[in-house]
Amino acid sequence: MNPHRGYHPWFPFLKKDKKSGDILLRGTRIVIPHLLRQRVLEAAHEGHPGIVAMKARLRTKVWWPRIDKDAERLVKACRGCTLVSNPTPPHPMKRRALPAEPWVDIAMDFLGPLPSHDYLLILVDYYSRYKEIKVMRSITSLDTIKVLKEIFSRLGYPATLTCDNGTQMTGEVFRKYCKECGIILYNTVPYWPQMNGEVERQNRDVLKRLKICQAENKDWKEDIFSYLMMYNSTPHSVTGKSPSELFYKRQFRDKIPAAPDMEYKAIDEEVRDRDLQKKEKGKEYADLKRKATDSNLEIGEKVLVKNLIKDNKLTSNFNPTTHTVTDVSGGDVNIRNDETGKEYRRNIVHLKKVNDSWTVVNQSSS
Repeated sequence: MNPHRGYHPWFPFLKKDKKSGDILLRGTRIVIPHLLRQRVLEAAHEGHPGIVAMKARLRTKVWWPRIDKDAERLVKACRGCTLVSNPTPPHPMKRRALPAEPWVDIAMDFLGPLPSHDYLLILVDYYSRYKEIKVMRSITSLDTIKVLKEIFSRLGYPATLTCDNGTQMTGEVFRKYCKECGIILYNTVPYWPQMNGEVERQNRDVLKRLKICQAENKDWKEDIFSYLMMYNSTPHSVTGKSPSELFYKRQFRDKIPAAPDMEYKAIDEEVRDRDLQKKEKGKEYADLKRKATDSNLEIGEKVLVKNLIKDNKLTSNFNPTTHTVTDVSGGDVNIRNDETGKEYRRNIVHLKKVNDSWTVVNQSSS
Protein backbone atom coordinates (compact mmCIF):
# COMPACT_ATOMS: atom_id res chain seq x y z
CA MET A 1 0.00 0.00 0.00
CA ASN A 2 1.38 3.40 -0.97
CA PRO A 3 1.02 5.74 2.06
CA HIS A 4 1.19 8.77 -0.25
CA ARG A 5 -1.90 7.82 -2.24
CA GLY A 6 -4.59 10.48 -1.82
CA TYR A 7 -2.31 12.87 0.09
CA HIS A 8 -3.76 16.37 0.54
CA PRO A 9 -2.07 19.61 -0.68
CA TRP A 10 -2.20 20.85 2.95
CA PHE A 11 1.00 18.88 3.46
CA PRO A 12 3.53 20.74 1.22
CA PHE A 13 6.47 19.57 3.34
CA LEU A 14 5.75 15.92 2.48
CA LYS A 15 7.45 14.47 -0.54
CA LYS A 16 6.45 11.46 -2.56
CA ASP A 17 9.47 9.34 -1.80
CA LYS A 18 8.60 5.84 -3.00
CA LYS A 19 11.52 4.28 -1.13
CA SER A 20 10.90 5.34 2.46
CA GLY A 21 7.79 7.50 2.44
CA ASP A 22 7.42 10.71 4.45
CA ILE A 23 3.94 10.17 5.95
CA LEU A 24 3.67 8.93 9.55
CA LEU A 25 0.89 6.42 9.93
CA ARG A 26 -0.96 4.95 12.90
CA GLY A 27 -2.39 1.82 11.36
CA THR A 28 -4.08 3.16 8.24
CA ARG A 29 -4.60 6.68 9.63
CA ILE A 30 -2.33 9.66 8.99
CA VAL A 31 -0.77 11.27 12.07
CA ILE A 32 -1.33 15.02 11.71
CA PRO A 33 1.39 17.40 12.95
CA HIS A 34 0.44 20.00 15.55
CA LEU A 35 0.50 22.98 13.18
CA LEU A 36 -2.06 21.46 10.83
CA ARG A 37 -4.51 19.99 13.33
CA GLN A 38 -6.75 23.07 13.48
CA ARG A 39 -7.11 23.08 9.68
CA VAL A 40 -8.04 19.41 9.69
CA LEU A 41 -10.61 20.03 12.45
CA GLU A 42 -12.15 22.90 10.50
CA ALA A 43 -12.35 20.75 7.37
CA ALA A 44 -14.01 17.94 9.36
CA HIS A 45 -16.56 20.39 10.76
CA GLU A 46 -17.71 21.63 7.36
CA GLY A 47 -21.43 20.92 7.14
CA HIS A 48 -21.64 21.27 10.95
CA PRO A 49 -21.66 17.63 12.09
CA GLY A 50 -22.31 16.93 15.77
CA ILE A 51 -19.65 15.75 18.20
CA VAL A 52 -20.28 12.04 17.59
CA ALA A 53 -20.43 12.37 13.80
CA MET A 54 -17.31 14.54 13.67
CA LYS A 55 -15.33 12.10 15.79
CA ALA A 56 -16.41 9.22 13.56
CA ARG A 57 -15.40 11.18 10.46
CA LEU A 58 -11.95 11.98 11.82
CA ARG A 59 -11.26 8.47 13.11
CA THR A 60 -11.51 6.97 9.64
CA LYS A 61 -8.59 8.98 8.23
CA VAL A 62 -6.43 10.84 10.77
CA TRP A 63 -5.10 10.62 14.33
CA TRP A 64 -3.19 12.62 16.92
CA PRO A 65 -3.11 12.58 20.73
CA ARG A 66 -6.37 13.81 22.35
CA ILE A 67 -8.11 14.12 18.95
CA ASP A 68 -11.53 13.43 20.54
CA LYS A 69 -11.17 16.28 23.03
CA ASP A 70 -10.07 18.66 20.28
CA ALA A 71 -13.12 17.70 18.22
CA GLU A 72 -15.45 18.25 21.18
CA ARG A 73 -13.88 21.61 21.92
CA LEU A 74 -14.32 22.84 18.34
CA VAL A 75 -17.98 21.76 18.11
CA LYS A 76 -18.83 23.37 21.45
CA ALA A 77 -17.09 26.58 20.35
CA CYS A 78 -18.98 26.72 17.03
CA ARG A 79 -21.37 29.66 17.13
CA GLY A 80 -23.79 28.21 14.58
CA CYS A 81 -23.99 24.83 16.32
CA THR A 82 -24.60 26.51 19.69
CA LEU A 83 -27.47 28.63 18.36
CA VAL A 84 -29.39 25.58 17.09
CA SER A 85 -28.33 23.06 19.74
CA ASN A 86 -30.56 21.33 22.28
CA PRO A 87 -31.48 23.30 25.42
CA THR A 88 -29.77 22.90 28.77
CA PRO A 89 -31.08 19.90 30.79
CA PRO A 90 -33.67 20.94 33.39
CA HIS A 91 -32.84 21.41 37.04
CA PRO A 92 -33.91 18.49 39.30
CA MET A 93 -37.55 18.79 40.27
CA LYS A 94 -38.40 20.53 43.55
CA ARG A 95 -41.51 19.26 45.28
CA ARG A 96 -43.72 21.65 47.23
CA ALA A 97 -44.12 20.63 50.87
CA LEU A 98 -47.69 19.93 51.97
CA PRO A 99 -49.11 23.02 53.72
CA ALA A 100 -50.07 22.86 57.38
CA GLU A 101 -53.82 23.08 56.69
CA PRO A 102 -56.37 23.81 53.95
CA TRP A 103 -56.52 27.16 52.14
CA VAL A 104 -53.04 28.29 53.19
CA ASP A 105 -51.26 27.91 49.84
CA ILE A 106 -53.41 28.11 46.72
CA ALA A 107 -52.77 28.37 42.97
CA MET A 108 -54.73 30.31 40.36
CA ASP A 109 -54.87 30.26 36.57
CA PHE A 110 -57.14 31.18 33.65
CA LEU A 111 -58.36 28.68 31.06
CA GLY A 112 -59.48 30.17 27.77
CA PRO A 113 -60.67 31.87 25.76
CA LEU A 114 -63.35 29.29 24.96
CA PRO A 115 -65.42 29.37 21.73
CA SER A 116 -68.11 31.24 23.69
CA HIS A 117 -65.48 33.93 24.47
CA ASP A 118 -65.66 32.99 28.15
CA TYR A 119 -62.74 32.28 30.48
CA LEU A 120 -62.56 29.95 33.45
CA LEU A 121 -60.84 31.14 36.63
CA ILE A 122 -59.52 28.03 38.40
CA LEU A 123 -58.26 28.02 41.99
CA VAL A 124 -56.71 24.93 43.60
CA ASP A 125 -55.81 24.38 47.26
CA TYR A 126 -52.39 22.73 47.57
CA TYR A 127 -53.31 20.88 50.77
CA SER A 128 -56.63 19.26 49.91
CA ARG A 129 -56.61 19.74 46.10
CA TYR A 130 -60.04 21.33 46.56
CA LYS A 131 -61.00 23.29 43.46
CA GLU A 132 -63.08 26.39 42.71
CA ILE A 133 -64.11 27.34 39.15
CA LYS A 134 -65.65 30.64 38.09
CA VAL A 135 -66.88 31.60 34.60
CA MET A 136 -65.73 35.07 33.51
CA ARG A 137 -66.25 37.11 30.36
CA SER A 138 -63.68 39.80 31.20
CA ILE A 139 -60.40 38.96 32.95
CA THR A 140 -58.99 42.36 33.79
CA SER A 141 -57.36 42.93 37.16
CA LEU A 142 -60.49 44.60 38.56
CA ASP A 143 -62.78 41.80 37.33
CA THR A 144 -60.44 39.17 38.75
CA ILE A 145 -60.33 40.92 42.11
CA LYS A 146 -64.14 41.12 42.14
CA VAL A 147 -64.44 37.33 41.72
CA LEU A 148 -61.73 36.65 44.29
CA LYS A 149 -63.53 38.83 46.84
CA GLU A 150 -66.61 36.61 46.50
CA ILE A 151 -64.53 33.43 46.97
CA PHE A 152 -62.50 34.84 49.86
CA SER A 153 -65.68 36.03 51.59
CA ARG A 154 -66.68 32.35 51.95
CA LEU A 155 -63.28 30.70 52.46
CA GLY A 156 -61.09 33.44 53.91
CA TYR A 157 -57.77 34.82 52.68
CA PRO A 158 -54.99 32.35 51.85
CA ALA A 159 -51.42 32.96 52.99
CA THR A 160 -49.87 32.58 49.53
CA LEU A 161 -51.17 32.75 45.98
CA THR A 162 -49.22 31.26 43.06
CA CYS A 163 -50.08 32.37 39.53
CA ASP A 164 -48.46 32.95 36.15
CA ASN A 165 -47.33 36.21 34.56
CA GLY A 166 -50.60 37.32 33.00
CA THR A 167 -50.94 41.08 32.84
CA GLN A 168 -53.90 41.04 35.24
CA MET A 169 -51.80 39.25 37.87
CA THR A 170 -48.58 41.24 37.53
CA GLY A 171 -50.12 44.71 37.49
CA GLU A 172 -49.90 47.17 40.34
CA VAL A 173 -53.65 46.97 41.08
CA PHE A 174 -53.58 43.22 41.72
CA ARG A 175 -50.36 43.39 43.73
CA LYS A 176 -51.83 46.15 45.89
CA TYR A 177 -54.97 44.07 46.54
CA CYS A 178 -52.92 41.04 47.61
CA LYS A 179 -50.81 43.20 49.91
CA GLU A 180 -53.92 44.70 51.53
CA CYS A 181 -55.27 41.18 52.17
CA GLY A 182 -51.97 39.92 53.56
CA ILE A 183 -51.49 37.49 50.68
CA ILE A 184 -47.96 36.72 49.48
CA LEU A 185 -48.04 36.67 45.67
CA TYR A 186 -45.73 34.29 43.80
CA ASN A 187 -45.37 34.61 40.02
CA THR A 188 -43.96 31.68 38.09
CA VAL A 189 -40.99 31.84 35.71
CA PRO A 190 -42.18 33.13 32.30
CA TYR A 191 -42.81 30.35 29.74
CA TRP A 192 -42.36 27.67 32.43
CA PRO A 193 -45.88 26.44 33.41
CA GLN A 194 -44.38 23.42 35.23
CA MET A 195 -43.61 25.77 38.11
CA ASN A 196 -47.37 25.93 38.76
CA GLY A 197 -47.92 22.30 37.88
CA GLU A 198 -50.86 21.60 40.20
CA VAL A 199 -53.23 24.09 38.60
CA GLU A 200 -51.94 23.28 35.10
CA ARG A 201 -52.82 19.64 35.73
CA GLN A 202 -56.30 20.69 36.87
CA ASN A 203 -56.71 22.78 33.73
CA ARG A 204 -56.11 19.66 31.65
CA ASP A 205 -58.85 17.79 33.52
CA VAL A 206 -61.32 20.65 33.08
CA LEU A 207 -60.48 20.98 29.38
CA LYS A 208 -61.18 17.27 28.90
CA ARG A 209 -64.70 17.69 30.32
CA LEU A 210 -65.34 20.74 28.15
CA LYS A 211 -64.40 18.74 25.04
CA ILE A 212 -66.83 16.00 26.09
CA CYS A 213 -69.61 18.59 26.42
CA GLN A 214 -68.76 19.94 22.98
CA ALA A 215 -68.87 16.45 21.47
CA GLU A 216 -72.22 15.62 23.13
CA ASN A 217 -73.79 19.07 22.45
CA LYS A 218 -74.37 19.73 26.15
CA ASP A 219 -74.37 23.00 28.08
CA TRP A 220 -70.84 23.12 29.52
CA LYS A 221 -71.77 25.81 32.04
CA GLU A 222 -74.25 23.40 33.64
CA ASP A 223 -72.04 20.34 33.29
CA ILE A 224 -69.12 22.06 35.04
CA PHE A 225 -71.09 21.81 38.32
CA SER A 226 -71.46 18.05 37.87
CA TYR A 227 -67.75 17.81 37.29
CA LEU A 228 -66.95 19.77 40.47
CA MET A 229 -69.29 17.59 42.53
CA MET A 230 -67.60 14.46 41.16
CA TYR A 231 -64.08 15.85 41.60
CA ASN A 232 -64.48 17.10 45.17
CA SER A 233 -66.13 13.82 46.23
CA THR A 234 -63.51 11.49 44.69
CA PRO A 235 -60.35 10.37 46.58
CA HIS A 236 -57.30 12.07 45.10
CA SER A 237 -54.60 9.85 43.61
CA VAL A 238 -51.87 11.47 45.76
CA THR A 239 -53.54 12.08 49.13
CA GLY A 240 -55.87 9.09 49.00
CA LYS A 241 -58.66 11.29 50.41
CA SER A 242 -61.32 13.35 48.66
CA PRO A 243 -60.77 17.13 48.49
CA SER A 244 -64.00 17.74 50.43
CA GLU A 245 -62.87 15.41 53.23
CA LEU A 246 -59.59 17.28 53.69
CA PHE A 247 -60.99 20.76 53.11
CA TYR A 248 -64.30 20.64 55.01
CA LYS A 249 -63.49 17.70 57.32
CA ARG A 250 -66.46 15.79 55.96
CA GLN A 251 -67.53 13.77 52.95
CA PHE A 252 -69.77 15.48 50.41
CA ARG A 253 -73.20 13.91 50.14
CA ASP A 254 -73.77 13.05 46.49
CA LYS A 255 -76.06 10.67 44.57
CA ILE A 256 -74.08 7.58 45.60
CA PRO A 257 -75.59 6.04 48.77
CA ALA A 258 -73.25 5.79 51.77
CA ALA A 259 -73.49 4.81 55.44
CA PRO A 260 -73.60 7.91 57.69
CA ASP A 261 -70.35 8.72 59.46
CA MET A 262 -70.50 11.85 61.61
CA GLU A 263 -67.09 11.43 63.22
CA TYR A 264 -64.06 12.90 61.46
CA LYS A 265 -60.98 10.76 61.98
CA ALA A 266 -57.46 12.08 62.40
CA ILE A 267 -55.97 11.39 58.99
CA ASP A 268 -53.49 14.24 58.64
CA GLU A 269 -50.35 12.17 59.26
CA GLU A 270 -51.51 9.45 56.91
CA VAL A 271 -52.16 12.04 54.21
CA ARG A 272 -48.77 13.68 54.72
CA ASP A 273 -46.89 10.37 54.48
CA ARG A 274 -48.75 9.36 51.35
CA ASP A 275 -48.32 12.82 49.79
CA LEU A 276 -44.55 12.78 50.41
CA GLN A 277 -44.18 9.22 49.12
CA LYS A 278 -46.06 9.92 45.89
CA LYS A 279 -44.21 13.18 45.26
CA GLU A 280 -40.78 11.64 45.79
CA LYS A 281 -41.62 8.74 43.52
CA GLY A 282 -42.84 11.13 40.82
CA LYS A 283 -39.77 13.34 41.24
CA GLU A 284 -37.35 10.43 40.79
CA TYR A 285 -39.13 9.26 37.65
CA ALA A 286 -39.42 12.77 36.16
CA ASP A 287 -35.78 13.72 36.89
CA LEU A 288 -34.55 10.48 35.34
CA LYS A 289 -36.74 10.85 32.27
CA ARG A 290 -35.76 14.50 31.71
CA LYS A 291 -32.07 13.83 32.48
CA ALA A 292 -32.20 16.63 35.04
CA THR A 293 -28.89 17.82 36.48
CA ASP A 294 -27.91 20.44 39.04
CA SER A 295 -27.25 23.81 37.44
CA ASN A 296 -23.59 24.82 37.10
CA LEU A 297 -24.36 28.38 36.01
CA GLU A 298 -22.66 31.10 38.04
CA ILE A 299 -23.31 34.81 38.36
CA GLY A 300 -21.46 36.75 35.67
CA GLU A 301 -21.40 33.96 33.09
CA LYS A 302 -22.60 34.58 29.54
CA VAL A 303 -25.59 32.69 28.16
CA LEU A 304 -27.83 32.60 25.09
CA VAL A 305 -31.62 32.71 25.42
CA LYS A 306 -33.92 30.27 23.63
CA ASN A 307 -36.13 31.69 20.89
CA LEU A 308 -39.50 30.84 22.44
CA ILE A 309 -41.39 32.42 19.53
CA LYS A 310 -39.85 31.50 16.17
CA ASP A 311 -40.41 33.50 12.98
CA ASN A 312 -40.11 30.49 10.69
CA LYS A 313 -38.76 26.95 10.43
CA LEU A 314 -35.18 28.17 9.90
CA THR A 315 -35.07 30.34 13.01
CA SER A 316 -32.25 29.14 15.28
CA ASN A 317 -33.07 27.63 18.66
CA PHE A 318 -31.20 30.39 20.50
CA ASN A 319 -30.94 34.14 19.98
CA PRO A 320 -27.36 35.24 19.14
CA THR A 321 -27.46 38.17 21.60
CA THR A 322 -25.56 37.28 24.76
CA HIS A 323 -26.96 37.78 28.27
CA THR A 324 -25.19 37.94 31.62
CA VAL A 325 -26.38 35.84 34.57
CA THR A 326 -27.28 38.10 37.51
CA ASP A 327 -28.82 35.58 39.91
CA VAL A 328 -29.25 31.80 40.11
CA SER A 329 -31.65 29.88 42.34
CA GLY A 330 -31.72 26.25 41.24
CA GLY A 331 -33.38 26.23 37.82
CA ASP A 332 -34.66 29.80 38.26
CA VAL A 333 -32.20 32.22 36.60
CA ASN A 334 -32.20 36.02 36.26
CA ILE A 335 -30.31 37.41 33.25
CA ARG A 336 -29.47 40.81 31.74
CA ASN A 337 -29.33 41.57 28.01
CA ASP A 338 -25.79 42.73 27.17
CA GLU A 339 -27.05 45.10 24.45
CA THR A 340 -30.17 46.68 25.98
CA GLY A 341 -29.53 46.11 29.70
CA LYS A 342 -33.08 44.77 30.13
CA GLU A 343 -33.45 42.03 32.75
CA TYR A 344 -35.38 38.78 32.35
CA ARG A 345 -36.30 35.76 34.43
CA ARG A 346 -36.00 32.38 32.76
CA ASN A 347 -35.75 28.68 33.59
CA ILE A 348 -32.42 26.91 33.04
CA VAL A 349 -33.80 25.02 30.01
CA HIS A 350 -34.30 28.34 28.22
CA LEU A 351 -30.58 29.14 28.43
CA LYS A 352 -27.36 27.92 26.83
CA LYS A 353 -23.95 28.69 28.27
CA VAL A 354 -21.64 30.52 25.84
CA ASN A 355 -18.32 28.76 25.26
CA ASP A 356 -15.26 30.89 25.95
CA SER A 357 -13.94 30.23 22.44
CA TRP A 358 -16.30 32.71 20.73
CA THR A 359 -18.10 35.91 21.52
CA VAL A 360 -20.85 37.89 19.87
CA VAL A 361 -19.86 41.34 18.55
CA ASN A 362 -22.01 44.31 17.67
CA GLN A 363 -22.60 45.01 13.98
CA SER A 364 -21.13 48.50 14.36
CA SER A 365 -17.82 47.18 15.68
CA SER A 366 -17.64 44.40 13.08
